[in-house]
Amino acid sequence: MNRLYAVGELLIDFQSEGTRGLQETARFVKKAGGAPANVAAQAAKLGAPASYLTKVGDDGFGAFLIESLQSIGVDVAYVKKDPKRHTSLAFVSLKEDGEREFSFYRVDAADLAMAPDDFKEVSFSRGDILEFGSVALASISAKEAHDDLIRKAKERGALVAFDPNLRFNLWDDKEELRRTVLAYAKKADIIKIGRDELEFLAGQAGEAGVGFLFGNGLKILLLTDGSKGAKLFTKDRCFHCPGFPVKAVDATGAGDSFFGAFLGMLLKEGKPLEEINHQAMLEFACKAGAYTTMDYGAIPAMGNAEQIERKVH
Repeated sequence: MNRLYAVGELLIDFQSEGTRGLQETARFVKKAGGAPANVAAQAAKLGAPASYLTKVGDDGFGAFLIESLQSIGVDVAYVKKDPKRHTSLAFVSLKEDGEREFSFYRVDAADLAMAPDDFKEVSFSRGDILEFGSVALASISAKEAHDDLIRKAKERGALVAFDPNLRFNLWDDKEELRRTVLAYAKKADIIKIGRDELEFLAGQAGEAGVGFLFGNGLKILLLTDGSKGAKLFTKDRCFHCPGFPVKAVDATGAGDSFFGAFLGMLLKEGKPLEEINHQAMLEFACKAGAYTTMDYGAIPAMGNAEQIERKVH
């Protein structure tokens, strides 16, 4: 079976206890986080080989993150420890209306210092998948690491999967974020994007911006819309899943679970993108995302295939 290589931030999510804002919350629970890490975790829980590529501080937080991924079957051979930098931290509160509030602490963060030499041992094969987001693209060094991995992946016939995962509070300039994301979107075979993110990037409301992202080699666009489900677009077709009714308590990581499930099943199918059952894979990805909302946190709330199929229908 081919392998998923996910690259990006690996951070501590301090999840609030209760449903209050960051100002009011008194206690937080430590959990592993980072969008690409969540994607790798979900793929691994479905039985797909998954490796994570990043840097963490040589501290207790970094050790906790490495152990968390390793315990669910994610290969951590390419997670580097940097004794001169810190592990990234994020505080997340869940409000009663379901909205989340984030506060990131990434001063001198280890993941922003990743460089091409950190992953020189990584070798792709045809059919592998390289997945990444935009959060770790906020430094020149990290961009160079991503560029080198994307180049190697394309040279060997691996697929490139991109989740913009826009976090405006991590960028000083929204337009710089937009330019960066659009530049990397041109390199992708598969993109997963939220409806509001698409509208920001394309400058058009609704699904009018779908065509905006095609034309640079993109093969599949996954458009998510929370509890309303998701759509899968190819250049000439559209598939729709209206979502699945569940008793949701926390949406943290649901989109990452959706993407990890889609990519994990793609690896397990082992077929070219043109030959997969687009509708079935879209529906299973929606089920995985819905399942994750039924418990708190991201990685701890994700399920395996049997659990997902048993609980979501």
